[in-house]
Formats: sequence, structure tokens, C-alpha cells
Amino acid sequence: SKQLKPLTSGWALLAVQPPNMAPSRRVPPGMRCAVLSAACAAVLLRSFVEVSIPRNTETLLVPAPGQMRPACFGRPGARPTVECRASTGDAGAKAQPQRSKLVQAWGAFGVVGYLSYGIQKVVPIVLDGLGAIDQWWQWGLLGACLLFFAYVEGYKGFQLGFSPRVVSRAYIVSEEADGAPFWHKLLAPAFCIGYFHGTKKRVITSWVVTLVIFAVVVGVKQLDNPYRAIIDAGVIVGLMWGVVSIIVLFVQQITREKPPDFDPALPEDTMYTKPEL
Repeated sequence: SKQLKPLTSGWALLAVQPPNMAPSRRVPPGMRCAVLSAACAAVLLRSFVEVSIPRNTETLLVPAPGQMRPACFGRPGARPTVECRASTGDAGAKAQPQRSKLVQAWGAFGVVGYLSYGIQKVVPIVLDGLGAIDQWWQWGLLGACLLFFAYVEGYKGFQLGFSPRVVSRAYIVSEEADGAPFWHKLLAPAFCIGYFHGTKKRVITSWVVTLVIFAVVVGVKQLDNPYRAIIDAGVIVGLMWGVVSIIVLFVQQITREKPPDFDPALPEDTMYTKPEL
């Protein structure tokens, strides 16, 4: 009998069927489907990462010597003149628009409920499918899948992109702006996701991501356990990361009365007040 050469790569491991595995439980087809589904999910989740936080880059213009304003205090302890009070008194106290905290909560927690519903639907499938794991490398595949979805979907997709955008747009739609239709507030969760009233790129990306997620879900349903349960377990980790990050950002927004420093991707002709980033 020839001695088997040591495996030098993970792909070689996928190509070899363990001798103690029953013929009916062939590894390569399931593993190939799992890798394909994970690759599709990675391509999908790259769409979440759109961290564009424009900063105010205006330079500080110093007036010419002939245009300098008169000093507000002629001598120590003197009161400012009327001209100085008019020019510097309340220049920064710009009137802030009225906002509804109820609408903010409806927008943010509506998205939280949407994500939580997905978690609720997947949890029973994972609990049932993990019992089918009977090989050590399948547990390793589960751990790798959890780390992959936690980083790509949870951290990069939700925490750095989707979640701050949702909370920022919830702050935007809560404004009592003139000309703002009531149905924007009625559909605040969809507004926060970016299905409408956004830049062309934002609206298209939101709809494309939703369609790709639906296609990936349909594809994963075709897998046998434990591979379906392994991928769904990673999806649960990513969704839970998204839920927690939205709640944390929303609480910070309410306590600070300031939205996240993130571009809400509003159209140019918006009737809402654009935040200063």
C-alpha cells in the first residue's frame, strides 16, 4: 500500500473523502456548495461597506487688514459695543428644526425588528442542523464561518456602514420639515434602509443588496445539513452584531442629541436639513 502524502493545503483536504465516512455522506458536493455560498455572501456584504464620511475642508479665511472688524473690547473689563454684539452675539446659535423622537425610534427599531425577524427564522434551522456535525473538520468549518461573518457582515458591513446610516437617516426623517410627506415618517424603517429618498447610488445599492440576500437565502436552502446550519450560524452572528450596533448608536444619538458622523446619502433636492459632517 502506498503511503499517503501529507496534505499541504486546505483545498487538498476538501478533495479527500475520509475513509470512515459513509458513501451516502459525500463531502465534496456539500463543501463546494458551502464555499460557493460563502463566496456569494462575501460579494454581497462588500456592498454594505460604503463608508464615505466627508469632512468639512473649508479653509479659515483671514480678512485683509483693511477689512478687520473693530475690537470688541477697547480696554480690559470694558463691555462689548453694540456692533460687536450684533456681529458675534448669537452667530452660532442657529435655530434647530423640530424633530420627533418617536419617529426616530420607529425608524431605528423598525429596522431592528426586521433583522430580529430574520434571526428568529434561522435559529431553529441552526439548532437542528448542528446536531448533524460528526467530523472534527466540520467544527473547524463552523468556527471559520462564524469569524468570517462576524468580521465581514457584522463589523465591516453593519457597524461601519449599515448601522450608522440607519441611525443617521432616522434622525433625518424625524425632522418636521416643510414639504416633507407624511408617508416618509410612516415608512421610516424603509427610509432608514435607503429604499427611497436617497442618492441614486444609495437607492440602487439598497435594492440590489436586498435582492442578492434573497438569492443567497434561496441557494443556502438547497444545502444539506450540517452545511446549511453552518452558514446560517454565521448569518445569525452577523445579524446580531447589526442589531446591537444599531441600538448602541441610537442610544448615543438620543443622549447626545446628535446623529452619527456619517453621510445619510440624501438627494440634492431634499427638503430635509443636511447634517454638517
